[in-house]
Amino acid sequence: MMYKKGQYFSFDAIVASVIFVLALVALLSYWHSVRSYLEHENSGISRETMRISNLLFVPSSPSGDCAKIERLGFANSWYDKRVNESILKCAEKMNGESLRANLSTYLNVSMVVHDINNNKDVYFIGTVPSSIPSAASEVSKMRRIATVQKGDGSTYLAAIDVYVYK
Repeated sequence: MMYKKGQYFSFDAIVASVIFVLALVALLSYWHSVRSYLEHENSGISRETMRISNLLFVPSSPSGDCAKIERLGFANSWYDKRVNESILKCAEKMNGESLRANLSTYLNVSMVVHDINNNKDVYFIGTVPSSIPSAASEVSKMRRIATVQKGDGSTYLAAIDVYVYK
């Protein structure tokens, strides 16, 4: 009987090692990107952006009267979630400090209401987003689609961009 010695570093072993390393790198890269995304979604500024964008669909408190608003909300009522255009006009007149107070936030807030049908920006609430300071350490944006009800009862579809920044 004659015994032949095997080769440990055969071509098959080298190819298998390369495939294993590539698969490991791909898995670690995917895991890192998912972890980074989840950390971003759980950051304080992202949660605050979500909370403020949800206020678009709750009514103001105690009423829709500009002078009496203590907590800003844009909906007509708890049952009618259409955005009231008169409250948008009130919010547009607010300065940054009163806007933060009415939204109960410590962060800076800007909103842009874009009329989808006519393809134009209708309202700028807070700072105009193009003038958000470049020195802002974090900026979070969320877009919500809403139906805006005008004073005469007619409606239009709008995209409302909410910017929250430090």
